[in-house]
Amino acid sequence: MKKVKLLIAALFIAGAGVALAGEALGYPPFLVKARKFGAKDCTFCHINPEGGEPWNERGQWLVAEKNRRKADVVDPAWLADYKPGKPVELKGQPDSPPAAAQADTPKKVDPKVFDDYVGEYQLPMFVLAITKEGDRLFGQPPGDTKEELVPESETEFNVTNVGAKIKFVRDDKGKVTHFVINLHGETIEAKKIK
Repeated sequence: MKKVKLLIAALFIAGAGVALAGEALGYPPFLVKARKFGAKDCTFCHINPEGGEPWNERGQWLVAEKNRRKADVVDPAWLADYKPGKPVELKGQPDSPPAAAQADTPKKVDPKVFDDYVGEYQLPMFVLAITKEGDRLFGQPPGDTKEELVPESETEFNVTNVGAKIKFVRDDKGKVTHFVINLHGETIEAKKIK
């Protein structure tokens, strides 16, 4: 279990670095999972080699499947059920934008709440700095750029570049003690150390 957590943390760092550098929008763990279905690069599901919109037939099917399953993110393992030849029209579906696009619309949250979240959090492989700038909250791995934490509620946030969700947790006295990050079904706790 510890090795799995370390691997997820490493993938989180790699995904953040790649996405933030602007070199590719595709998420490396997606590609790793899709390799067993024949993927060589992001064009397996995307039109552009960098990933992102627009999607090809396979990618459209995955987005439609995410909506049908009411999932937060696409799971490349669903490709086991994919049958080519039936393009999916995404425009008529109310939930058709990818999770990252939906997450870009922040919910109204009092930014004063963010003050309690500011600090340093110990993940298995690094310390993540959480900072507040104006009315926005950011996370920053060491040596990397900041990524905005887009609020879903007062305690839950989306990290759109990697499709992760962070939930801050308080103890019974109201003090923030840690956060839980959910990345493709795996959860990792990060203890607040500063």
